[in-house]
Amino acid sequence: MSSTLESVKWGKSALELIKHTWELDPNVPAVMQIRHSERLPVTKRSEMNLPLTDTGEKTAYEFGSKLPPERKYYLHYTSVERTQKTASKLHEGVIDNKGISEIVGILPVTSVIDIEANANIAMQIKKGIEDDEGSRKYFYHWLSGLVPPWVREPSLEFSQQAAYTMIKNLREAKPKDMHIWVSHDAWVAPFLLHWLGECSFNWVSFMDGFILQFYESYMVSFFRGEKKKVEYPYWWRF
Repeated sequence: MSSTLESVKWGKSALELIKHTWELDPNVPAVMQIRHSERLPVTKRSEMNLPLTDTGEKTAYEFGSKLPPERKYYLHYTSVERTQKTASKLHEGVIDNKGISEIVGILPVTSVIDIEANANIAMQIKKGIEDDEGSRKYFYHWLSGLVPPWVREPSLEFSQQAAYTMIKNLREAKPKDMHIWVSHDAWVAPFLLHWLGECSFNWVSFMDGFILQFYESYMVSFFRGEKKKVEYPYWWRF
């Protein structure tokens, strides 16, 4: 059977992430942070909420169907429709592979305070630039503090808020549980930076992300073919 993920140009990172799911400690719950599946490039303000392409839906389903069926998956997504659709297709893939999956709902965290102002800033920065490169440029603009905090919460504060919510979700988790956060490149990128110190990386492509497992004094990250033991940030005390 042909693999859609193997045929798309952005599929390598997604396939590496799937491989990591089979390398996890079976006695410890896990969290996956992942960008939504494929949408068309955004070229203007009216396209900010583009849905998934047909290929995007197929690859999200395929991703779910390749996850280890012995784990139970809890799927979270943002308020943007394409993340919900990605989660839905992941869920279908898990179920069709005889796995267990539950769609939890919208994540109770956000970084954007003024949606319209943030969209205008983003489109101005991305104007005339290739889609992912524009997203990277906007990310550094936000990271440096050039996006006002009344428009978008600073990236560190947002990452701290998200980390608290993530750990709260895991307090009652069983060893086989995996929580999957389906979000955006502008979520996965700051988490990589502020949680793991990963600041020199290719941009976060579709269905790209990382996995974490948590221990008493350290966490283990799985990202693009690498497994790393990482100390908690100084503020990581909930």
